[in-house]
Amino acid sequence: MFLNLLNSKEKDNFLKLAVAAIKADGVIEETEMQTLSTYANEMQIPVCNTDDPIDVEAIIGEFASNSTVQVKRIVLVELLALVFADGDYSAEEKGLVQQIANAFNFNDDLVDHVVDLEKSYMAACASLVDFINKE
Repeated sequence: MFLNLLNSKEKDNFLKLAVAAIKADGVIEETEMQTLSTYANEMQIPVCNTDDPIDVEAIIGEFASNSTVQVKRIVLVELLALVFADGDYSAEEKGLVQQIANAFNFNDDLVDHVVDLEKSYMAACASLVDFINKE
């Protein structure tokens, strides 16, 4: 939704972080792959290979040092949407989100707020689907 606001280096780094996020719990779900593909299409870049090694700390550091607060918020929002795509927010995914939040100097209240927004957004989408499919 907001990924088109990133520059080309940020887009590439975001997609690598997204791959790290979907691999965090050791299970890559089809819904996560679909979301990853949607993100790549939105940014007009190819989906990166999920088997390639990713230096998560370096990528997070790059965002922390070189990106605006707006870009950092976009990264947080979009990664949370991705990890919620399979309906499970695992401890490993929470750990990655916390690592990002710490590097970006986002406090727990901000992260909790974004988590609540993501849950509300997903609930609204599910309600719309139910409404459309209702006979």
